[in-house]
Amino acid sequence: MEPSEMEETLLELLCAPLSHAALRMASSTELRQINSRIQQRLIRNRDGSILDIELDGSLLCESEKTCYPIRDGLPVLVPGEAFDWPPTS
Repeated sequence: MEPSEMEETLLELLCAPLSHAALRMASSTELRQINSRIQQRLIRNRDGSILDIELDGSLLCESEKTCYPIRDGLPVLVPGEAFDWPPTS
């Protein structure tokens, strides 16, 4: 199995932890936007902490309008670590 096939298969198995809705990888443009807002200290996760470290990637849940971070190559599917995306303000 090729690495990209493995990633696609894994992504099909993952879902948002509370709603069980589908997730998708953020595009490179979306990830640049997210990391730019992190650099500006404009993103606060659901637990209330300001994100201060850029992400390796992120998983977006379009139905929840949330983003789950990927850190060190691992998705962090913890509800409190999620943040609103796209931003409401």
